[in-house]
Amino acid sequence: MFNRMMRCALLVLAAASWPAWAEESPIGFVSGPLAGVPAENAKHIEEQAADGGGIVRVDTATFSTRNLLAYVDWSRLPGGYSWRDTDRLPSLSQMAQRVYKATGFTVVRGDQTTVNGYRARYRVISLTGSGERCGVFDLQRRSHLIQGVVCAAAGEVPLMAALEGLSIDNVIGP
Repeated sequence: MFNRMMRCALLVLAAASWPAWAEESPIGFVSGPLAGVPAENAKHIEEQAADGGGIVRVDTATFSTRNLLAYVDWSRLPGGYSWRDTDRLPSLSQMAQRVYKATGFTVVRGDQTTVNGYRARYRVISLTGSGERCGVFDLQRRSHLIQGVVCAAAGEVPLMAALEGLSIDNVIGP
């Protein structure tokens, strides 16, 4: 009987302290529509580069409010490597389509600009059959790649305001 009570007490204690075990994210928003929203599902991954030339580091996190959902992926290459200049926006658009189980998407607009010192490519898409509108983005500078999705339940998606408020420890910020 005592052992069962002790196990139960340990489970309650573990459940109560679970947030302390959650991984902290270096990704956050310090201004804009997602300012102060805590990171959820934060993950940190380190993998050997394909050519064995070092470690590729990846951090991901999601952020959600009542009307917005954002996913950010920050990847870093080792040493003097830099990202290939490829168009990742179509695959990010398809990811948003799968997440919302939409039947398709229409590109509303897209452009290229600079956000907090990063070259930024983005597009705003309207998801067919779901009503959401999403902004997909790709920020790149040498060995750093920041990409993701910001979706709004209805109306216009505040993509540029969200990107300008994006903060990653000692890497990007307003």
